Amino acid sequence: MIGKIETHLIEGLKTRKALFFVLLDPDSGSADHVVECGLKAAEHGADALLLGGSFVGNANFTHISAELKKATSVPVILFPGGCSHVTPGPDAILFTTLLSGRNPQYLIDEQVKGAVLVKSLKMEALPTAYLLVESGRTTAVEYISNTRPLPSDKPAIAAAHAMAAELLGLRWVYLEAGSGAQNPVPVDMIQRVHAATPLKLIVGGGIRTPKEARERVLAGADAIVIGNLFEKEKDSTLFREFAKAIHQGL
Repeated sequence: MIGKIETHLIEGLKTRKALFFVLLDPDSGSADHVVECGLKAAEHGADALLLGGSFVGNANFTHISAELKKATSVPVILFPGGCSHVTPGPDAILFTTLLSGRNPQYLIDEQVKGAVLVKSLKMEALPTAYLLVESGRTTAVEYISNTRPLPSDKPAIAAAHAMAAELLGLRWVYLEAGSGAQNPVPVDMIQRVHAATPLKLIVGGGIRTPKEARERVLAGADAIVIGNLFEKEKDSTLFREFAKAIHQGL
Protein backbone atom coordinates (compact mmCIF):
# COMPACT_ATOMS: atom_id res chain seq x y z
CA MET A 1 0.00 0.00 0.00
CA ILE A 2 1.32 3.43 -0.94
CA GLY A 3 1.57 5.69 2.11
CA LYS A 4 1.36 9.43 2.56
CA ILE A 5 5.09 10.15 2.15
CA GLU A 6 5.34 8.20 -1.11
CA THR A 7 2.13 9.88 -2.29
CA HIS A 8 3.62 13.26 -1.41
CA LEU A 9 6.77 12.52 -3.43
CA ILE A 10 4.81 11.30 -6.44
CA GLU A 11 2.56 14.38 -6.29
CA GLY A 12 5.69 16.53 -6.30
CA LEU A 13 6.64 15.10 -9.69
CA LYS A 14 3.52 16.66 -11.19
CA THR A 15 5.03 20.13 -10.80
CA ARG A 16 8.75 19.30 -11.02
CA LYS A 17 10.94 17.59 -13.57
CA ALA A 18 12.49 15.59 -10.74
CA LEU A 19 12.93 15.59 -6.98
CA PHE A 20 15.99 16.79 -5.09
CA PHE A 21 17.10 14.45 -2.30
CA VAL A 22 19.98 15.33 0.02
CA LEU A 23 21.76 12.43 1.72
CA LEU A 24 23.02 13.09 5.24
CA ASP A 25 25.75 10.83 6.56
CA PRO A 26 25.45 10.53 10.37
CA ASP A 27 29.21 9.96 10.55
CA SER A 28 30.13 13.15 8.69
CA GLY A 29 30.46 15.21 11.87
CA SER A 30 28.80 16.06 15.16
CA ALA A 31 25.04 15.63 15.60
CA ASP A 32 24.61 19.42 15.45
CA HIS A 33 26.60 19.56 12.21
CA VAL A 34 24.47 16.89 10.51
CA VAL A 35 21.24 18.54 11.63
CA GLU A 36 22.49 21.95 10.47
CA CYS A 37 23.30 20.52 7.01
CA GLY A 38 19.83 19.00 6.80
CA LEU A 39 18.08 22.23 7.75
CA LYS A 40 20.11 24.18 5.21
CA ALA A 41 19.22 21.65 2.51
CA ALA A 42 15.51 21.87 3.34
CA GLU A 43 15.64 25.67 3.35
CA HIS A 44 17.24 25.85 -0.08
CA GLY A 45 15.19 23.40 -2.11
CA ALA A 46 15.59 19.78 -0.98
CA ASP A 47 12.38 17.78 -1.36
CA ALA A 48 13.46 15.10 1.12
CA LEU A 49 16.34 14.32 3.44
CA LEU A 50 17.82 10.83 3.29
CA LEU A 51 19.54 9.79 6.49
CA GLY A 52 21.98 6.91 6.62
CA GLY A 53 24.87 5.17 4.92
CA SER A 54 26.63 1.87 4.39
CA PHE A 55 28.31 2.09 7.77
CA VAL A 56 26.91 4.10 10.70
CA GLY A 57 29.05 4.43 13.80
CA ASN A 58 27.54 7.55 15.37
CA ALA A 59 25.95 6.84 18.75
CA ASN A 60 23.78 9.96 18.24
CA PHE A 61 22.07 8.53 15.16
CA THR A 62 18.65 8.35 16.83
CA HIS A 63 19.06 11.86 18.24
CA ILE A 64 19.96 13.23 14.78
CA SER A 65 16.87 11.60 13.30
CA ALA A 66 14.60 13.05 16.00
CA GLU A 67 16.06 16.55 15.70
CA LEU A 68 15.70 16.61 11.93
CA LYS A 69 12.09 15.48 12.18
CA LYS A 70 11.37 18.13 14.79
CA ALA A 71 13.01 21.01 12.94
CA THR A 72 11.97 20.58 9.31
CA SER A 73 8.76 20.01 7.37
CA VAL A 74 10.33 18.09 4.46
CA PRO A 75 10.19 14.29 4.70
CA VAL A 76 13.03 12.60 6.57
CA ILE A 77 13.60 9.19 4.98
CA LEU A 78 15.81 6.55 6.51
CA PHE A 79 18.36 5.06 4.11
CA PRO A 80 19.85 2.19 6.13
CA GLY A 81 22.84 0.06 5.35
CA GLY A 82 21.34 -2.78 7.36
CA CYS A 83 18.66 -3.72 9.87
CA SER A 84 20.69 -2.36 12.80
CA HIS A 85 20.25 1.15 11.38
CA VAL A 86 16.46 1.11 11.68
CA THR A 87 15.64 3.77 14.27
CA PRO A 88 12.54 5.66 15.43
CA GLY A 89 11.91 9.14 14.11
CA PRO A 90 12.02 9.25 10.30
CA ASP A 91 8.82 9.65 8.28
CA ALA A 92 9.64 6.68 6.06
CA ILE A 93 12.33 4.22 5.06
CA LEU A 94 13.82 3.25 1.73
CA PHE A 95 13.26 -0.47 2.22
CA THR A 96 15.97 -1.63 -0.13
CA THR A 97 17.18 -4.92 -1.50
CA LEU A 98 20.64 -4.94 -3.06
CA LEU A 99 19.37 -6.51 -6.25
CA SER A 100 22.60 -5.91 -8.15
CA GLY A 101 24.54 -8.16 -5.78
CA ARG A 102 24.46 -11.86 -5.12
CA ASN A 103 25.15 -11.73 -1.40
CA PRO A 104 22.05 -13.19 0.32
CA GLN A 105 22.67 -11.07 3.41
CA TYR A 106 21.71 -7.91 1.49
CA LEU A 107 19.24 -9.56 -0.85
CA ILE A 108 16.93 -10.89 1.87
CA ASP A 109 18.55 -11.55 5.28
CA GLU A 110 18.81 -7.92 6.43
CA GLN A 111 15.33 -7.29 5.02
CA VAL A 112 13.76 -10.09 7.06
CA LYS A 113 15.38 -8.82 10.27
CA GLY A 114 14.54 -5.20 9.45
CA ALA A 115 10.92 -5.92 8.56
CA VAL A 116 10.06 -6.72 12.16
CA LEU A 117 11.46 -3.37 13.32
CA VAL A 118 9.86 -1.35 10.53
CA LYS A 119 6.44 -2.89 11.18
CA SER A 120 6.70 -2.45 14.94
CA LEU A 121 7.59 1.23 14.47
CA LYS A 122 4.70 1.64 12.02
CA MET A 123 7.18 3.26 9.64
CA GLU A 124 6.15 3.81 6.03
CA ALA A 125 8.27 1.73 3.64
CA LEU A 126 9.20 2.62 0.06
CA PRO A 127 10.10 -0.74 -1.58
CA THR A 128 13.28 -0.06 -3.53
CA ALA A 129 15.66 -2.04 -5.73
CA TYR A 130 19.16 -0.86 -4.94
CA LEU A 131 21.48 -1.22 -7.93
CA LEU A 132 25.15 -0.48 -7.30
CA VAL A 133 26.94 0.76 -10.44
CA GLU A 134 30.70 0.67 -11.06
CA SER A 135 32.12 4.16 -10.49
CA GLY A 136 35.87 3.96 -11.05
CA ARG A 137 36.79 3.17 -7.45
CA THR A 138 35.82 0.86 -4.60
CA THR A 139 33.07 2.56 -2.61
CA ALA A 140 31.98 1.95 0.98
CA VAL A 141 28.81 0.13 -0.05
CA GLU A 142 30.78 -2.25 -2.29
CA TYR A 143 33.22 -3.00 0.52
CA ILE A 144 30.63 -3.38 3.29
CA SER A 145 28.16 -5.43 1.22
CA ASN A 146 30.86 -7.63 -0.35
CA THR A 147 29.14 -7.37 -3.73
CA ARG A 148 30.36 -6.43 -7.17
CA PRO A 149 28.75 -3.41 -8.86
CA LEU A 150 27.04 -3.57 -12.24
CA PRO A 151 29.43 -2.65 -15.10
CA SER A 152 28.90 0.99 -16.02
CA ASP A 153 29.28 0.27 -19.74
CA LYS A 154 26.53 -2.39 -19.79
CA PRO A 155 23.23 -0.49 -19.50
CA ALA A 156 21.24 -3.50 -20.70
CA ILE A 157 22.27 -5.40 -17.55
CA ALA A 158 21.03 -2.57 -15.34
CA ALA A 159 17.77 -2.45 -17.31
CA ALA A 160 17.26 -6.21 -16.82
CA HIS A 161 17.71 -5.82 -13.07
CA ALA A 162 15.17 -2.98 -13.06
CA MET A 163 12.70 -5.16 -14.98
CA ALA A 164 13.14 -7.88 -12.36
CA ALA A 165 12.43 -5.30 -9.65
CA GLU A 166 9.21 -4.32 -11.40
CA LEU A 167 8.05 -7.92 -11.69
CA LEU A 168 8.89 -8.49 -8.01
CA GLY A 169 6.49 -5.68 -7.12
CA LEU A 170 8.99 -3.00 -6.07
CA ARG A 171 8.07 0.60 -6.82
CA TRP A 172 11.41 2.45 -6.83
CA VAL A 173 14.82 1.68 -8.29
CA TYR A 174 17.97 3.40 -7.06
CA LEU A 175 20.94 3.54 -9.44
CA GLU A 176 23.84 4.22 -7.09
CA ALA A 177 27.46 4.93 -7.99
CA GLY A 178 28.28 5.09 -4.28
CA SER A 179 29.24 7.78 -1.82
CA GLY A 180 32.27 9.69 -3.07
CA ALA A 181 32.15 7.92 -6.43
CA GLN A 182 34.77 8.88 -8.98
CA ASN A 183 32.22 8.78 -11.82
CA PRO A 184 28.43 9.22 -11.68
CA VAL A 185 25.92 6.76 -13.16
CA PRO A 186 26.19 7.12 -16.98
CA VAL A 187 23.41 8.97 -18.80
CA ASP A 188 22.85 6.12 -21.26
CA MET A 189 22.26 3.69 -18.39
CA ILE A 190 19.62 5.99 -16.93
CA GLN A 191 17.95 6.29 -20.32
CA ARG A 192 17.92 2.52 -20.74
CA VAL A 193 16.46 1.84 -17.29
CA HIS A 194 13.88 4.61 -17.70
CA ALA A 195 12.74 3.11 -21.00
CA ALA A 196 12.60 -0.43 -19.59
CA THR A 197 10.34 0.10 -16.58
CA PRO A 198 7.79 2.54 -15.10
CA LEU A 199 9.41 2.35 -11.67
CA LYS A 200 10.35 5.68 -10.09
CA LEU A 201 14.06 6.12 -10.70
CA ILE A 202 16.48 7.53 -8.11
CA VAL A 203 20.04 8.34 -9.21
CA GLY A 204 22.93 9.19 -6.91
CA GLY A 205 26.67 9.09 -6.35
CA GLY A 206 29.40 11.20 -7.89
CA ILE A 207 27.16 14.00 -9.18
CA ARG A 208 29.20 17.14 -8.58
CA THR A 209 27.65 19.89 -10.72
CA PRO A 210 24.14 21.15 -11.51
CA LYS A 211 24.89 20.35 -15.16
CA GLU A 212 25.52 16.68 -14.35
CA ALA A 213 22.31 16.60 -12.32
CA ARG A 214 20.30 18.20 -15.16
CA GLU A 215 21.64 15.71 -17.71
CA ARG A 216 20.45 12.83 -15.55
CA VAL A 217 17.04 14.41 -15.01
CA LEU A 218 16.59 14.82 -18.76
CA ALA A 219 17.68 11.19 -19.20
CA GLY A 220 14.77 10.03 -17.04
CA ALA A 221 15.73 10.27 -13.36
CA ASP A 222 12.78 11.02 -11.06
CA ALA A 223 15.02 11.95 -8.13
CA ILE A 224 18.65 13.03 -7.82
CA VAL A 225 20.61 12.36 -4.63
CA ILE A 226 23.45 14.68 -3.60
CA GLY A 227 25.47 13.96 -0.47
CA ASN A 228 29.21 14.39 0.05
CA LEU A 229 29.39 17.55 -2.04
CA PHE A 230 27.29 19.61 0.35
CA GLU A 231 29.13 18.33 3.38
CA LYS A 232 32.33 19.72 1.87
CA GLU A 233 31.11 22.93 0.23
CA LYS A 234 28.39 24.13 2.67
CA ASP A 235 27.33 26.59 -0.04
CA SER A 236 23.71 27.78 -0.01
CA THR A 237 24.02 29.10 -3.56
CA LEU A 238 25.08 25.66 -4.74
CA PHE A 239 21.99 24.15 -3.08
CA ARG A 240 19.76 26.54 -5.00
CA GLU A 241 21.55 25.90 -8.30
CA PHE A 242 21.07 22.15 -7.89
CA ALA A 243 17.43 22.65 -6.93
CA LYS A 244 16.80 24.67 -10.10
CA ALA A 245 18.62 22.19 -12.33
CA ILE A 246 16.71 19.25 -10.85
CA HIS A 247 13.26 20.80 -10.44
CA GLN A 248 13.16 22.59 -13.78
CA GLY A 249 15.69 20.67 -15.87
CA LEU A 250 17.33 24.01 -16.70
